[in-house]
Amino acid sequence: MAMMQQQGVRAFADEELPPHLSMATDVWRRFARNRLSLIGLAVVAGLVFCALLAGHLTRYDPNAIDPAIIGSAQPPSAQHLFGTDVDGRDYFTRMLFGARISLEVGFSAMIVAVTLGTLYGVVSAFYGGIVDAAMMRFVDMMLSFPTFFLILTVEALTNNFSFIVIMLVIGLLSWMGVARLVRGQVLSLRERDFVSAARAMGADDGRIIGRHLLPNALAPVIVAATLAIGDNILTEAGLSYLGVGVQIPTPSWGNSLQKALDPDVQSAPWLIFIPGALIVLTVVAFNFIGEGLRDALDPKTRGGP
Repeated sequence: MAMMQQQGVRAFADEELPPHLSMATDVWRRFARNRLSLIGLAVVAGLVFCALLAGHLTRYDPNAIDPAIIGSAQPPSAQHLFGTDVDGRDYFTRMLFGARISLEVGFSAMIVAVTLGTLYGVVSAFYGGIVDAAMMRFVDMMLSFPTFFLILTVEALTNNFSFIVIMLVIGLLSWMGVARLVRGQVLSLRERDFVSAARAMGADDGRIIGRHLLPNALAPVIVAATLAIGDNILTEAGLSYLGVGVQIPTPSWGNSLQKALDPDVQSAPWLIFIPGALIVLTVVAFNFIGEGLRDALDPKTRGGP
């Protein structure tokens, strides 16, 4: 019985591994084989570093206006690495602080969505029957609504689309995919021998879920969480571009794109290219990491050389 219970927290490590490798070491070894994933990890690490130390990597204030050049966007130069916007603000500084906003929204909304989706999915699958059917119909209903439509509706109702509201709204409207993923994992795990052994030994529902089911459902959730960060960043950029996300003068990649498309700054293409390239680079980097984690955590590939 004890041996069968231990399988509950090691279901993804049941495949044969070299005796000198722990599961974490084996996952990293497989992840490191994917060069694109390593590049993505390096890009994300660089962005996080720049976001955390934004105030120390530039001598300008992101909202400081230079009266001498206001009204005319300056091209990139030694003084202004990314040039300036039409209001005379250093563009490199605004991109640094914009990275902080994008990453904060991406990670915070992901935590909300993954937490809610994981708990919802595991409860739905564990109890099954009419509980599962009712909970999944609610998920289907939520998935039928366009995310942007719901976000715009919330914005119209609140009239106060602050950073916290943006993070919560994105997270609360993006948990359904995680819930369905976790539900599928738990439906297969709850019939395993280690769950039956735990029941036979008197474990209650909370212990079975927390000790045996959730740990074994985490691998695909980790992958989904990584991919969700890129999606959240893209959603925030889209909202800010539409003027309902982060509001100017607070720097954001999305509202920088919006400002750059004004007719009076069409002669400054770097104002469009730089934030657009940063958004694409960040989303692609997180997707590369997610792909690498999916391959590294896939139990079907375990035991190989």
